[in-house]
Amino acid sequence: MIRETVGHLRDLPRYSQILATLVRYGYHDVVVALRLERLIGPIERVAMGEGVPPPERAIRLRMVCEDLGPTFVKLGQVLSTRADLLPEAYTTELARLRDDVRPFPFAEAEAILAEEYGKPLAEVFAAVDPEPIASASVSQVYRATTFDGRTLALKVRRPNIDKIIQADLDILRNLAALADRHLAFMAPYAPIELAREFERSLRRELDFTVERRTMERCRQQFEGDSTAHIPETYAEYSTGRVLAMEFIEGVSPADAEALARLGLDPAKVACTGARILLEMIFRHGFFHADPHPGNLRVLPGGVIAPLDFGMFGHLDSPTRERIADVLHALMTQDVDRLIRALDGLDIRPESTDTRALHRELAELVSAYSDLTLDAIDLSHLLHDLFALVRVHRLKIPPDLVLLIRSLVTIEGVGRRLDPHFDIGAQLLPLLRHLILRRFSPWRLLTRSIRTAEDFQRIATLLPEVLGQSLESIRRGELTVKFDLQHFEDLVRQLIRAGNVLAASVVIAGLIIGSALVLRAGVGPAMVSYTGYGVAFLLGLWLIWYMFRK
Repeated sequence: MIRETVGHLRDLPRYSQILATLVRYGYHDVVVALRLERLIGPIERVAMGEGVPPPERAIRLRMVCEDLGPTFVKLGQVLSTRADLLPEAYTTELARLRDDVRPFPFAEAEAILAEEYGKPLAEVFAAVDPEPIASASVSQVYRATTFDGRTLALKVRRPNIDKIIQADLDILRNLAALADRHLAFMAPYAPIELAREFERSLRRELDFTVERRTMERCRQQFEGDSTAHIPETYAEYSTGRVLAMEFIEGVSPADAEALARLGLDPAKVACTGARILLEMIFRHGFFHADPHPGNLRVLPGGVIAPLDFGMFGHLDSPTRERIADVLHALMTQDVDRLIRALDGLDIRPESTDTRALHRELAELVSAYSDLTLDAIDLSHLLHDLFALVRVHRLKIPPDLVLLIRSLVTIEGVGRRLDPHFDIGAQLLPLLRHLILRRFSPWRLLTRSIRTAEDFQRIATLLPEVLGQSLESIRRGELTVKFDLQHFEDLVRQLIRAGNVLAASVVIAGLIIGSALVLRAGVGPAMVSYTGYGVAFLLGLWLIWYMFRK
């Protein structure tokens, strides 16, 4: 408790800076709703009135992220992928956030490298270019040459960036808790869980050993594919703060003139790149989550080399199959299949109006029913789907959101290279393969074997479990508690059933007795007729009672 209090006191200046920035860009309502306006100093309040923020709220949010530094730039980039949470105006604006920042001095990078390698830099590399190739909010990249003549790209983490980000993550975690407590409209979006997911993602990005393992895994997956080139990593030069990889020259897929100089057909480059990235998603379930042109290089011969493996998504086999069902149903305009596929993903909260969701899904699909497959714009279709997701507050897993974002980016890059690019032609074969794979004889046999193993395990354990339970009952150690819902209603229904049964027995007795007395001629006939009359009246009452109840 004392440690947390000290931490909060230490972070007070940063809290004040964050809140003042929010107010300066017109988000005073958010600060007031979180009940934190008292942390804004009087001098800052005076300074807030000096600038006039731009009118668009989404632009102001981007500017907030830019002003607050690396953690919030990364947060904005993550939010730009969450079309299930934010309207298009916000995701589009936040997607403009770039990692390009002022580079830190080479002397600091040299000190980090010497500390990581445990020796002077001159003893590790033949040469290191002091001018960075790229400068991002978390890292900086340098070109280095080994003593055996290999050219490497060295990705070096910024100095003290982990401490800066840790302080911001602590603040974000507390702000998320306040949002969950005071902003009722945020409750369905689980802000605390969103903060935890962002923290996990950012910590993975800070640890370069994770990125190196990701690159090695992708390299193994595409080892036999001559059209894909995953940069090689070098473990002997890599640490948690330094990632050494093969230096990739190549050209950007967005540079049409450079592609022409290589003698490449942009349409073929688009198809090759899309196939590689889609195979990552649907064949391997381990995919590049941000395949924009800056993270791709085209090599001679049309070979595609993905770069920057810091943001990757992962989907297990069952989830990939359900997503394949969703996308296949969308692209083939099959409403019933789409509804079943969404139900299989289990993304609906209990409060969802199922009928309204099904009706709007049918309307969405029918809006595209007149279009052929190659005429469907997947980005527009997914945009409309995400609008439904936001309205009905469906809970989309983060990796699924990354997948959809990746699909939209792939289509966008493809159409930039070739206006007639059809992502459906690349996507449908993979989707059909996933859908049919569940019916393969080998898979059915494997499932049958697993089911038999489960039955065998249960049959083996059952006698022992029953024996232990009976022994516990004998010793009085086992207590069984029944919690019957609507038990009183059940008792009343049983009482009514008993009354009906008793009345039926009485009626049957009166009819049979009266018939026997009348047939034997014992006593006056009026007794038999009276018995018939009473049975008739009881019968009428019984019919009325049954209908009433």
